[in-house]
Amino acid sequence: MTVINFDEFKRTPEYQDFQLANPDIGTLKVQAFTAYNALPVEGTDIMISKDIEEYRVVFFRGQTDSSGIIDNIQLPAPKSSIGSIEPPLYTVYDLTAIHTGFESIKQYSIGMFGGIKVIQYVKMIPEIILEGVEQNGN
Repeated sequence: MTVINFDEFKRTPEYQDFQLANPDIGTLKVQAFTAYNALPVEGTDIMISKDIEEYRVVFFRGQTDSSGIIDNIQLPAPKSSIGSIEPPLYTVYDLTAIHTGFESIKQYSIGMFGGIKVIQYVKMIPEIILEGVEQNGN
């Protein structure tokens, strides 16, 4: 699978089909934290990607701020069907979170809806806690 960014993907033939299925924009807010949302985790690397045909398309890369937040990530999504009797359409993206000193890699699947803001909480577990659990046999 070839890894490309969104701008590169726009120059491929597969982009036209993706754009037809996802003409709207959904917004994502990511919040990385530890200790039951009490402590923000600054500097967590966040990547939003999606496998499309033979490509892994990277739509976003960034780091959380001092509040453990990245906000207003805009991602292509289907038109909103809120208020309709049909189930809402959405596009699934992969979120990967990495931070040295914490559980190796956190991965989530996120459904994005057109015109809707989605909030994804990323619970980071410090390695020292994981090591203590392994030593105690739990």
